[in-house]
Amino acid sequence: MKVAYLGPKGSFTYQAVKMYFSGQEIEFIAVETINELLEVKQQNQVDWAMVPVENTIEGSVLQTIDQIYRRLPQIKAEIILPIKQQFLVAKNNQKNWQNIQLICSHPQALAQSQEFITQFFPRIEIEQMASTTQGAKKVAEHPDQLLAAIASKEAAEEYDLAIVQKDIQSISNNQTRFWLLGDQASPTELKYFQQKATVLVDLALNQPGSLHEILVVFHQLNINLSKIESRPQKTKLGEYFFIIDIDVPTDQTVLEEALKALNQQNNRVTLLGNYPTYQL
Repeated sequence: MKVAYLGPKGSFTYQAVKMYFSGQEIEFIAVETINELLEVKQQNQVDWAMVPVENTIEGSVLQTIDQIYRRLPQIKAEIILPIKQQFLVAKNNQKNWQNIQLICSHPQALAQSQEFITQFFPRIEIEQMASTTQGAKKVAEHPDQLLAAIASKEAAEEYDLAIVQKDIQSISNNQTRFWLLGDQASPTELKYFQQKATVLVDLALNQPGSLHEILVVFHQLNINLSKIESRPQKTKLGEYFFIIDIDVPTDQTVLEEALKALNQQNNRVTLLGNYPTYQL
């Protein structure tokens, strides 16, 4: 069995798959971009793909949401992982880390650490990477240059880098949601937290009250929505889809009733998954 993750090894997505599949005989496949993650799963080159979805500080990972809308994979589980960002340099640069000239990291990690960057490096050059671990890898490959990465403790260990400033994220309770995408569920030893569902809704008509009609369905059935977000369909200006996260009621027939009511409104409704959530 194979699972793809946003690599290289040591990334936060790697931590999520490692914890989820702990003790199981699973082959971990590192890929470089979120697009590639969804692509290898769609082509059945792997059994599952682990993707980052949302962060406490920066909100949704929009590239993930847009690719999911395009490919419509099934969500089989959610993992909520604490995220602590570290400031990494080559070990020969530990003493002069404040002279760093370039910071390499993923846009989400850079945004999560913006207060630290503004305080210590207000005019520094930034290079955005496809993952935090790719930033760490670049620093390790150029130890003679004044480079730094913002990444995990595991990335520092993987590439033998020095952590010169710890836990530089803007808030202490920083977390990221990850979705495990696949065609079938997989067991885990993680502690169950709650049951959720996620649906995509394309409105039948772009007219006043269309969104209200959707929300009324959930209100009448006393179903709590933990998140609702709109994204452009990338067809023409003004056309959007909605992605909705639902706290699944104990009586799941209530959720079925809600989905049926939404379809009766002639909206295109896609259930991406009714899945367990695990919080670490």
